[in-house]
Amino acid sequence: MPARLRRIVTIPVATAVVLVADATPALAHGIGGRADLPVPLSYFVVGAAIAVVASFVGLAALWPEPRLQDLPRQRPLRGPWRAVRITLGWIGLVLFGVTILAGRFDGGESDRNLAPIVVWIGLWLVVPFLGSVLGNFWRWLSPWHTLAGWIGRDRPERTELAARLGVWPATVGFVAFTWLELVSRHGAEPATLAVAAVGYTLAVLAMAWWLGPSSGLASGGVFENYTGLLSSIAPFGFPLGDDLPADIPVHRGWLRALPHLAVRPGLTAFVIAMIGTVSYDGMSGTEWWIELTGDRRRETWFATLALLATVAVIGAVYLAAALIAGRLARSELGGWEIAARFAHTLVPIALAYAVAHYFTLVLFEGQLAFSSLSDPLGRGWDLLGTAGWRPVAFLSPRVVWYVQVATIVSGHVAGVVLAHDRALADFGPEGGVRSQYAMLALMVTLTSLGLLILAG
Repeated sequence: MPARLRRIVTIPVATAVVLVADATPALAHGIGGRADLPVPLSYFVVGAAIAVVASFVGLAALWPEPRLQDLPRQRPLRGPWRAVRITLGWIGLVLFGVTILAGRFDGGESDRNLAPIVVWIGLWLVVPFLGSVLGNFWRWLSPWHTLAGWIGRDRPERTELAARLGVWPATVGFVAFTWLELVSRHGAEPATLAVAAVGYTLAVLAMAWWLGPSSGLASGGVFENYTGLLSSIAPFGFPLGDDLPADIPVHRGWLRALPHLAVRPGLTAFVIAMIGTVSYDGMSGTEWWIELTGDRRRETWFATLALLATVAVIGAVYLAAALIAGRLARSELGGWEIAARFAHTLVPIALAYAVAHYFTLVLFEGQLAFSSLSDPLGRGWDLLGTAGWRPVAFLSPRVVWYVQVATIVSGHVAGVVLAHDRALADFGPEGGVRSQYAMLALMVTLTSLGLLILAG
């Protein structure tokens, strides 16, 4: 074995050996009878970690030069895009209006009010998940994009001010929105969602008026940033660069848009919040967390601190990995700059965490849309004859678990690929491989954490 390859392999393989040696048959437990898994949970954790390590070794040996830093080949897609854009725009406005009405005039006669389904299933999960496959169609569907375009049509774009603000306003809004979902006792109430939607709309339109429609949404649009980041994974999207019309979708390949995300202030914090909030959601339902926190977990102040602390811990671990990576690569870049340069590598992990945690919610509780459409205002109606629909469970707990494991591992492998390519571009061949020992440790840690929380 060549000396360079031997150096590359030694540390990851040693890590894998330690993990295997430490694997004990601790039984999995948690939702859906995971104690009945064919092998112990620790074997899944070790296997996932080895898969991530193996991807690192393969990349170090077979991927010696950056391949993703140049703009990809982009092929315009044919279609009636103007008609699609107009249709999706009106659909978004109608759904927005129905959500407000459902919250304002909720009859309280049933649990089928449409507002929670639209917000927590459609807006928060289905649209971003589909965007990661189909591209950022949210740009056309978003009611706030449509309204901002109307309100700020004649407003100049204050791009310099927007560049200084970055996405910090959207980051604060994202954490506030997840607080409403995970901490607030009223987050599922239609009236609360209607008030939140109106308040958010006023804030976004104020940003659009102040900074211009595009700049305002780029800085303050929570869902524009959230769905936009996840849509950067998709093989389809809007053109990168200025060579093609901006409003014509193109094919560019999986993950190809992520290395070209603009490094904006607050972007790193936004991505970390995406991972940290989902981690808190999963952790808060585990048996060990319930035993550790007792009745305090139900207190709003405690849950708020726990949510923020989880995000802060994830951020601290990531920053530490960035600092160590810079030292190993002997780079002149500071830790904050490296963290920003590599923030895009966390996006597939954020998607993997979200899909693994919530895809059953989409499949099962998403079926409530059939009954909610018959009774959108919760008044006991049966307009479409589907008010009696009840969700059908068509996946076994074991299948769900395997899907979750595959999703977590795939997301981290994609993160390793993106990090390796960026490291080669920023630190060169030798420094790039050395720097990735720290990022590899981070990926293995996040993979193990994700599986342990899922099984908790």
